[in-house]
Amino acid sequence: MKAKKSKKLIPYSEEIYIEIPVAHLIVFGIYSILQRGENCTFEKLIEECFSLFPKVFSFSRHSEWPDSLKFDRTLRTLREKGLVVGNPNTFYSFTKFGEKIAKKTAQDLKTGLSKKIITEKPKRDAEINWVRNLQKSEVFQRFLKGEKGFIVNNMELRSLLHCTLETPMRIVKQNLSYSINLAEEFKERDLLKFLKLCRKKLTKK
Repeated sequence: MKAKKSKKLIPYSEEIYIEIPVAHLIVFGIYSILQRGENCTFEKLIEECFSLFPKVFSFSRHSEWPDSLKFDRTLRTLREKGLVVGNPNTFYSFTKFGEKIAKKTAQDLKTGLSKKIITEKPKRDAEINWVRNLQKSEVFQRFLKGEKGFIVNNMELRSLLHCTLETPMRIVKQNLSYSINLAEEFKERDLLKFLKLCRKKLTKK
Protein backbone atom coordinates (compact mmCIF):
# COMPACT_ATOMS: atom_id res chain seq x y z
CA MET A 1 0.00 0.00 0.00
CA LYS A 2 1.41 3.37 -1.00
CA ALA A 3 1.65 6.04 1.65
CA LYS A 4 -0.58 9.03 1.11
CA LYS A 5 1.18 12.18 0.04
CA SER A 6 1.01 14.95 2.59
CA LYS A 7 -0.92 18.00 1.45
CA LYS A 8 1.07 21.18 1.04
CA LEU A 9 1.03 22.99 4.34
CA ILE A 10 -0.28 26.55 4.46
CA PRO A 11 1.39 28.92 6.93
CA TYR A 12 -0.70 30.31 9.78
CA SER A 13 -1.16 34.03 10.26
CA GLU A 14 2.19 35.56 11.15
CA GLU A 15 0.50 38.16 13.36
CA ILE A 16 -0.85 35.37 15.53
CA TYR A 17 1.93 32.79 15.68
CA ILE A 18 4.78 35.20 16.46
CA GLU A 19 3.02 35.90 19.78
CA ILE A 20 2.95 32.20 20.74
CA PRO A 21 5.95 30.68 22.62
CA VAL A 22 8.33 28.76 20.36
CA ALA A 23 8.06 25.69 22.61
CA HIS A 24 4.29 25.63 22.13
CA LEU A 25 4.67 25.89 18.35
CA ILE A 26 7.02 22.90 18.37
CA VAL A 27 4.60 20.83 20.48
CA PHE A 28 1.85 21.79 18.03
CA GLY A 29 4.12 20.72 15.15
CA ILE A 30 4.42 17.26 16.69
CA TYR A 31 0.67 17.18 17.25
CA SER A 32 -0.03 18.22 13.64
CA ILE A 33 2.17 15.44 12.22
CA LEU A 34 0.73 12.73 14.48
CA GLN A 35 -2.82 13.84 13.64
CA ARG A 36 -2.10 12.85 10.03
CA GLY A 37 -1.03 9.39 11.16
CA GLU A 38 2.64 9.99 10.32
CA ASN A 39 5.74 9.35 12.40
CA CYS A 40 7.28 12.54 13.74
CA THR A 41 10.99 12.40 12.92
CA PHE A 42 13.31 15.30 13.72
CA GLU A 43 13.57 16.17 10.02
CA LYS A 44 9.81 16.08 9.51
CA LEU A 45 9.27 18.25 12.60
CA ILE A 46 11.63 20.89 11.20
CA GLU A 47 9.80 20.81 7.86
CA GLU A 48 6.40 21.01 9.58
CA CYS A 49 7.24 23.96 11.82
CA PHE A 50 9.06 25.85 9.09
CA SER A 51 6.12 25.40 6.70
CA LEU A 52 3.52 26.48 9.26
CA PHE A 53 5.54 29.18 11.06
CA PRO A 54 8.29 30.33 8.63
CA LYS A 55 9.01 33.63 10.35
CA VAL A 56 9.89 31.90 13.64
CA PHE A 57 11.88 28.92 12.36
CA SER A 58 13.92 30.42 9.50
CA PHE A 59 17.44 31.82 9.48
CA SER A 60 17.38 35.54 10.21
CA ARG A 61 19.44 36.34 7.11
CA HIS A 62 18.10 33.59 4.87
CA SER A 63 14.37 33.38 5.46
CA GLU A 64 13.94 30.75 2.75
CA TRP A 65 15.78 28.13 4.85
CA PRO A 66 14.81 26.49 8.17
CA ASP A 67 17.18 26.83 11.14
CA SER A 68 17.44 23.42 12.82
CA LEU A 69 19.38 24.89 15.78
CA LYS A 70 16.17 26.51 16.98
CA PHE A 71 14.84 23.05 17.83
CA ASP A 72 17.63 21.34 19.79
CA ARG A 73 17.58 23.24 23.07
CA THR A 74 13.80 23.69 23.09
CA LEU A 75 13.19 19.97 22.53
CA ARG A 76 15.54 19.10 25.41
CA THR A 77 13.64 21.49 27.67
CA LEU A 78 10.31 20.03 26.57
CA ARG A 79 11.55 16.53 27.42
CA GLU A 80 12.84 17.64 30.82
CA LYS A 81 9.45 19.18 31.60
CA GLY A 82 7.65 15.98 30.64
CA LEU A 83 5.84 17.51 27.67
CA VAL A 84 7.35 15.45 24.85
CA VAL A 85 9.21 12.16 24.48
CA GLY A 86 11.65 10.96 21.85
CA ASN A 87 14.97 12.06 20.35
CA PRO A 88 16.48 12.89 16.93
CA ASN A 89 17.37 9.23 16.36
CA THR A 90 13.83 7.90 16.87
CA PHE A 91 10.44 9.62 16.75
CA TYR A 92 8.82 12.39 18.78
CA SER A 93 5.49 12.27 20.55
CA PHE A 94 3.87 14.18 23.40
CA THR A 95 2.63 13.34 26.88
CA LYS A 96 -0.84 14.07 28.24
CA PHE A 97 0.40 17.42 29.48
CA GLY A 98 1.99 18.16 26.11
CA GLU A 99 -1.25 17.26 24.35
CA LYS A 100 -3.09 19.83 26.44
CA ILE A 101 -0.66 22.54 25.31
CA ALA A 102 -0.92 21.40 21.68
CA LYS A 103 -4.71 21.68 21.73
CA LYS A 104 -4.57 25.11 23.38
CA THR A 105 -2.11 26.23 20.74
CA ALA A 106 -4.37 24.91 17.99
CA GLN A 107 -7.19 27.01 19.42
CA ASP A 108 -4.94 30.08 19.65
CA LEU A 109 -3.89 29.68 16.02
CA LYS A 110 -7.52 29.58 14.91
CA THR A 111 -8.96 32.38 17.01
CA GLY A 112 -5.95 34.46 18.00
CA LEU A 113 -4.11 34.48 21.29
CA SER A 114 -6.55 34.45 24.17
CA LYS A 115 -5.55 35.33 27.72
CA LYS A 116 -8.39 33.20 28.96
CA ILE A 117 -6.99 30.15 27.20
CA ILE A 118 -3.44 30.76 28.42
CA THR A 119 -4.37 31.25 32.06
CA GLU A 120 -7.05 28.58 32.26
CA LYS A 121 -6.19 26.03 34.94
CA PRO A 122 -6.38 22.31 34.15
CA LYS A 123 -9.65 21.15 35.66
CA ARG A 124 -10.06 17.83 33.93
CA ASP A 125 -11.03 15.02 36.25
CA ALA A 126 -7.96 12.91 35.43
CA GLU A 127 -5.60 15.74 36.39
CA ILE A 128 -7.51 16.54 39.59
CA ASN A 129 -7.49 12.88 40.60
CA TRP A 130 -3.77 12.59 39.88
CA VAL A 131 -2.99 15.52 42.20
CA ARG A 132 -5.33 14.27 44.93
CA ASN A 133 -3.79 10.81 44.85
CA LEU A 134 -0.34 12.35 45.27
CA GLN A 135 -1.57 14.39 48.25
CA LYS A 136 -3.23 11.39 49.88
CA SER A 137 -0.18 9.15 49.49
CA GLU A 138 1.53 7.87 52.62
CA VAL A 139 4.92 9.13 51.50
CA PHE A 140 3.66 12.70 50.98
CA GLN A 141 1.89 12.68 54.35
CA ARG A 142 5.16 11.57 55.91
CA PHE A 143 6.91 14.49 54.21
CA LEU A 144 4.37 16.94 55.68
CA LYS A 145 5.09 15.67 59.19
CA GLY A 146 8.76 16.53 58.89
CA GLU A 147 10.88 17.52 55.92
CA LYS A 148 14.11 17.24 57.91
CA GLY A 149 15.49 13.74 57.61
CA PHE A 150 12.78 12.77 55.11
CA ILE A 151 13.70 9.71 53.05
CA VAL A 152 11.87 8.10 50.13
CA ASN A 153 13.08 4.81 48.71
CA ASN A 154 12.99 3.68 45.09
CA MET A 155 9.92 1.46 45.48
CA GLU A 156 7.93 4.20 47.24
CA LEU A 157 8.81 6.72 44.54
CA ARG A 158 7.87 4.37 41.71
CA SER A 159 4.61 3.41 43.40
CA LEU A 160 3.78 7.10 43.88
CA LEU A 161 4.26 7.69 40.15
CA HIS A 162 2.20 4.64 39.12
CA CYS A 163 5.31 2.70 38.08
CA THR A 164 6.73 -0.71 38.92
CA LEU A 165 10.33 -1.86 39.35
CA GLU A 166 10.24 -2.97 35.71
CA THR A 167 9.13 0.45 34.42
CA PRO A 168 11.94 2.15 32.42
CA MET A 169 13.55 5.11 34.17
CA ARG A 170 12.50 7.29 31.22
CA ILE A 171 8.83 6.73 32.09
CA VAL A 172 9.44 7.28 35.81
CA LYS A 173 11.06 10.66 35.08
CA GLN A 174 8.29 11.53 32.63
CA ASN A 175 5.58 10.85 35.23
CA LEU A 176 7.49 12.86 37.82
CA SER A 177 7.79 15.82 35.43
CA TYR A 178 4.08 15.53 34.66
CA SER A 179 3.32 15.62 38.40
CA ILE A 180 5.52 18.67 38.92
CA ASN A 181 3.78 20.47 36.06
CA LEU A 182 0.37 19.80 37.61
CA ALA A 183 1.52 20.90 41.07
CA GLU A 184 2.71 24.17 39.54
CA GLU A 185 -0.56 24.65 37.61
CA PHE A 186 -2.67 24.05 40.73
CA LYS A 187 -0.30 26.15 42.88
CA GLU A 188 0.10 23.32 45.40
CA ARG A 189 3.25 24.60 47.10
CA ASP A 190 3.82 21.78 49.59
CA LEU A 191 3.27 19.15 46.91
CA LEU A 192 5.58 20.99 44.51
CA LYS A 193 8.31 21.20 47.15
CA PHE A 194 7.91 17.48 47.86
CA LEU A 195 8.07 16.50 44.20
CA LYS A 196 11.14 18.62 43.54
CA LEU A 197 12.83 16.89 46.48
CA CYS A 198 11.89 13.55 44.92
CA ARG A 199 13.42 14.71 41.65
CA LYS A 200 16.70 15.48 43.39
CA LYS A 201 16.73 12.01 44.93
CA LEU A 202 15.89 10.47 41.56
CA THR A 203 18.76 12.21 39.75
CA LYS A 204 21.20 10.82 42.31
CA LYS A 205 20.30 7.24 41.42
